[in-house]
Amino acid sequence: MKKFDDITEPEDFDPNQLELEFAPGCFDDFEGSQEDLDALVEHIKEMFAAGKFVTEGRELTDEEFDTLSESTKQKIIGLNTPDQPKRNLN
Repeated sequence: MKKFDDITEPEDFDPNQLELEFAPGCFDDFEGSQEDLDALVEHIKEMFAAGKFVTEGRELTDEEFDTLSESTKQKIIGLNTPDQPKRNLN
């Protein structure tokens, strides 16, 4: 099974080779109703299944990052620290 880092071109994407997994607590800072959250999760799943995370994905700008809550920033920073265990998407 491929890892996210192995995908370099959108045409290489096969949604059957990856599995979407939400990290525990990833929606802790979500502000909205349960219905809003359910709709967001469904939208993310649909975009993932269609391969749009490869074709339409991009890094956050510094300005976008600055608008995030402190806990969300720490979660993102924690994903990039060398002492964190690496997680595969398979």
